[in-house]
Amino acid sequence: MKLDVYRSCSRHEKRQVLEAFWHTNVESSSRIHDAAVQYGPYAVACLVAVAAELVVVIVASLHRVSVISWIAVVVEAVVVLSLWRAVVRSRALKRELA
Repeated sequence: MKLDVYRSCSRHEKRQVLEAFWHTNVESSSRIHDAAVQYGPYAVACLVAVAAELVVVIVASLHRVSVISWIAVVVEAVVVLSLWRAVVRSRALKRELA
């Protein structure tokens, strides 16, 4: 994944990148927008990894500790919702770029 624009951003700019990525109707410079476009696939990949790890936790704790498996199911739902949002925002930012 190419993250050169994102990596060259300052801490303040990285906050702006996150805001531009996760929120709609945010006015941002072309540099922030380019960094947000680069950040999109990275965010999606990280959320896929977290979702996969939670599936392992759910399966492993299903018959042993039901409380942990229920907590993991709730967290998995939040992660899947976040993953869906990340995919939608990533596609929207790429469309704006074109």
